[in-house]
Amino acid sequence: MEIALAGLAPTKPVPALAMLRLLGGFQISQALYVAARARIADQLLEGPRPLHELAEASGLRPEPLARIIQVLAVEEVFGYDAETEEVRLGRLGRTLASGVSESVRNVALTWMETHYQPFGHLWQTAETGRPAADFALGMPFFDWLGQEPDRAEAFTAAMADFVKAIRQDAVSSVELDGVHTLVDIGGADGTVLVDLASRYPELHGVVFDLPHVVEAAPELLRVHQVDDRITTAGGDFFTGVPSGDCYLLSFILHDWSDEKAGHILDRIHEAASVPDARLVLVETVLDRDDAQQIARLLDLTMLGMVTGRERSSAAWRELLAANGFRLNRIRPTTGPMCVIEATRTG
Repeated sequence: MEIALAGLAPTKPVPALAMLRLLGGFQISQALYVAARARIADQLLEGPRPLHELAEASGLRPEPLARIIQVLAVEEVFGYDAETEEVRLGRLGRTLASGVSESVRNVALTWMETHYQPFGHLWQTAETGRPAADFALGMPFFDWLGQEPDRAEAFTAAMADFVKAIRQDAVSSVELDGVHTLVDIGGADGTVLVDLASRYPELHGVVFDLPHVVEAAPELLRVHQVDDRITTAGGDFFTGVPSGDCYLLSFILHDWSDEKAGHILDRIHEAASVPDARLVLVETVLDRDDAQQIARLLDLTMLGMVTGRERSSAAWRELLAANGFRLNRIRPTTGPMCVIEATRTG
């Protein structure tokens, strides 16, 4: 039953209470992890179900699961009827389901298994400037990922969900008129290049990534019937990249320091098939006011996990100029990402 209090206008939360909500964020993250791992949202895609059925199917105890679900109901992930103990999907619920277009379930799983522990060492990062992951894992994050294929595969799946959620509008905004051969650096399973090849029927291209990552691409290219003009190549972008007249790096350079990002740009500069080869970056830009929230959160992720960073428009211009590229323009999109266009010089 709702109770209306006449004459009382809605007010902003008391500052201390608002701060307590922020401080409790780690608990929400873990609750989301439990829900994702238990596939609660998957079980609700066809409609509401009793709590006891969800618990039984998940191998969890009903009472703690109910409390977790009720916390997430406040966040609009689920809906919960206390009288009937029936659970339904909330406004955000489908994002935790697998196999749906808006899913970020892999992120919910992987971040808690890869990022959660390192961020307990953020103080050491503030003291030393080294990524928190170095302290938590005993080595750089990407080295740790590469030690176990299953770990790397799970992270790749999480990043596919993540970038799909935040960059799709930007990828759809990429303009490739006049391009003959596009090299997608860090192209993973080829999803982005498949999309671009469907928009540009004359486009040829290469999906380039680490050998074990790019293994999934040929089948996707075949299924979408673009394998006659899109190929794959495995390698290390710090040592060499395929030749092309245009290079796409979607959410790649932000992972690396200016020095390391410069090495990648140097390899592209060397491999380009024409003097004025084009470079297209899909990245955040910190001084874009309407994307501050996601960009700053991503910058904190970079601080804790790797040596990279999100960059301002001036920082992108300086990085590109220092490594043989002229920044032409930065095009905002309807999402948090921008399309950064540059041309090879020298």
